[in-house]
Amino acid sequence: MFKIVVTFFAIILVCLPLFNNSAGAETYKVQEGDTLLKISDKYGTSIDTIVNLNKLLSTQLKPGQYLETPKTYKVSEGDTLYKISKKLGVTLPELVDANPTINNPDWIYPTQTINIPIEDGMIYMGNANRKRIALTFDDGPEDTYTPQILEILREKGVKATFFVVGERVKEYPERLRQMYKEGHAIGNHTWDHPHLPELTDEQMNENIQSTAEEIEKVIGFKPDLFRPPYGEIEDRQVALLNKQGFRSIMWTADTKDWSGVSAEEIVSKVKQDAQPGAIVLQHNYHVEGEFETVKALPEIIDVLRAQGYEFVTVPTLLGE
Repeated sequence: MFKIVVTFFAIILVCLPLFNNSAGAETYKVQEGDTLLKISDKYGTSIDTIVNLNKLLSTQLKPGQYLETPKTYKVSEGDTLYKISKKLGVTLPELVDANPTINNPDWIYPTQTINIPIEDGMIYMGNANRKRIALTFDDGPEDTYTPQILEILREKGVKATFFVVGERVKEYPERLRQMYKEGHAIGNHTWDHPHLPELTDEQMNENIQSTAEEIEKVIGFKPDLFRPPYGEIEDRQVALLNKQGFRSIMWTADTKDWSGVSAEEIVSKVKQDAQPGAIVLQHNYHVEGEFETVKALPEIIDVLRAQGYEFVTVPTLLGE
């Protein structure tokens, strides 16, 4: 019993410096005129960190809105980034990425406050250090809008990311094969577009894995990108998918093209939310009614290119 007590207190003494140095996340109230850039600069972090931490589906902020800021660590005498990464249980690259204001790993000093990397979760925005943006298309493949979208992307020299539905992959394998051969990234969007929170873990796994297997039959591999239908997923489910090697991808600019909005509104929404690292949500499948993504797509590409944006796939946006 004495040994157990001694061991318990020894663990506390070893961990105590870490507990003393770590601080909880602050909450920041958005002020008039605030932008993501201003707030990220204020806290010495990156725009994508703020977006992903707060699960922002838009880059537009509203005065009075509350944002969580990254948890911080206060540097002690003798600390190095390597030692801190070991204390925090994160990799050195993750620690450096979370602190873009530290240009040299040796430039840290006692009492300095640095950001603790956020845990793996949903990805709403990619790396914001370069003027890149990712166009994504959900719910295909099919034989009406998908060929038109692929033709526009080919003519414009743009690579995009397609989150595909398993049952449609089975019906239109040649379209999936075309997407892949033309250099587009492929992601998993479940077998039949269910509401994931309504499924058991076993049902969710079966739905997603059957899609992965169907994709593999066509293009030879199982993608690790995943997007939940309707953007609905529980944190617990995200963690389960992370353990299976999936990266759950959301978006930072929602065109709402499925709702029948005009091409002008689609373009306006993308222009409004365009930021380096942004992920744009569009669709390449629609059942009935107005659907003007095909009409809007060439203008989206031309307008953003004129602003200096480069179009890349989601994997490239994430640094691969």
